Amino acid sequence: MNPTEFFWRSNAAVLRRSGALLSRLAERAYFRAEPKLSAAQKSVLRENEKLRNRHAGQRCFVIGNGPSLTRQDLTPLAGELTFVMNAFWKHPILDTWQPKYFCFADPVCYDGSEAVKQFFASVRERASAAEYIFPLDGKPIVEKQSLLPLESTYFFAYQEQPIGFSVADTFDLTGPVPYPFSASQLAIMAAMFMGCTPIYLMGLDHDWLAHRGQDTHFFSGRSIENHATATGELNYSYASEIEAMGKLWNGYKKLNSLAAAHGIEIINATAGGFLDEFERVNYESLFDSAS
Repeated sequence: MNPTEFFWRSNAAVLRRSGALLSRLAERAYFRAEPKLSAAQKSVLRENEKLRNRHAGQRCFVIGNGPSLTRQDLTPLAGELTFVMNAFWKHPILDTWQPKYFCFADPVCYDGSEAVKQFFASVRERASAAEYIFPLDGKPIVEKQSLLPLESTYFFAYQEQPIGFSVADTFDLTGPVPYPFSASQLAIMAAMFMGCTPIYLMGLDHDWLAHRGQDTHFFSGRSIENHATATGELNYSYASEIEAMGKLWNGYKKLNSLAAAHGIEIINATAGGFLDEFERVNYESLFDSAS
């Protein structure tokens, strides 16, 4: 067993969280070594050069799917630069404005299942004006099943190590980036690559440890309906979940330090929640001061 394989076999267990991104990224990391990109894949990544500093100095909002969004009026975000993720297409605000970027990091998004195919049919219908950011490994499925329009989809590649544990932590999307522990961390990396500052976080409640057995969102039901494994049930031991959250938090800490080193501010505008790695701000005050 080579050192890379040994690393993942000894660490994968603490990265798992049933029914969620942490679990599936850990499983994927457990069985793979450092990616060897083909010339064609490297060419795809070079297309991301178009995104570098595209929004330099512009503020943006990275919006998760947490239940706190039900307590915040997203109407003022019309005209703002927004990064959303996962099942955000279920939010009624999309009847008012469209997100600029829609991010996906979970390997379940390209498992080829009928449930995922239906999920992306809803994404395309509800967020048709967005540009999409998707794992390069899933490009063949995107093409085969027409999950997303290729002309408005950017692909990114993973390193063999997660954010906060990589020997080459970077947010340069023209090459492999560390595994994010959540789609929100991918969205933050994308916003940093595009030169956004400040980056305001919303809907990142991250309160799973206080609500065991629940994976709650601003919507009811599952993120992907009728999926065989993405059930949203959190049934690992409490000790395992604590360790997994520690890995997640470490990723955020690394992103915050990377941002600071590049003169980028990341500020948490979530209504409540447990994420305390970033300075806090009252969301409503962002628009009061602008007026």
